[in-house]
Amino acid sequence: MSSPPRVLVPGALLQAGERVVLPDAEARHLKVSRIRPGGEIVLLDGAGLRAEARLSTDGREAVVGGLVAVRGEPIRRVTVLLGVGELARVEWAVEKGTECGAARFVLVVAARSQGPHVAAAAAKLDRLRRIAAEAVKQCDRTVVPQILAPQSLAAALGLCDGPIFVARPGAPRLAAGGGSRRRRGRGRRPEGASTPTRNASSTRRGRSLSASVAGSCASRRRWSPPS
Repeated sequence: MSSPPRVLVPGALLQAGERVVLPDAEARHLKVSRIRPGGEIVLLDGAGLRAEARLSTDGREAVVGGLVAVRGEPIRRVTVLLGVGELARVEWAVEKGTECGAARFVLVVAARSQGPHVAAAAAKLDRLRRIAAEAVKQCDRTVVPQILAPQSLAAALGLCDGPIFVARPGAPRLAAGGGSRRRRGRGRRPEGASTPTRNASSTRRGRSLSASVAGSCASRRRWSPPS
């Protein structure tokens, strides 16, 4: 049996008996998906609450039945500092990072970021946020990650108050509960990558480990940083 469709209703009051007006785009999607009046859906406020609900007769509202347990959120909140490259690559990283459990993305103007790409990313923040929102529904998370406008590495690091882990192409996977302390991984640096100088500045702000993105995603729910 398939699970009920998930519907984002930012700012809605999710209390039993409340009638929540659905955003037009969500109402259209439910209609196209052939969810009938009285059909079960799950409402997400995007900030941490989810509730079971029933679709109204006209398909434009939902009647809240009650709150249900939060799902799909990792134990720790992770902020991803994402170097700006081509917009399509940034979009892909936001989608997959959201599926991996990222709580926030900070777009970083890296040493090799091109001006037109930075401008495009800044102009498309709303699109990036929609991509993150759709990924939350698709992978059954509860919280929609924040996406902050492009800024300098120094400013981005100022938002981080915990350990910092640097992902490098070719680095070994970060094992659950552990990992190598050696910084490894060579290869050419694509647009959006940090320079050795910038990597050094980031490691001074916290602990640095070599880690592949795949390794971080694979262990996101039960992974804990090494002591």
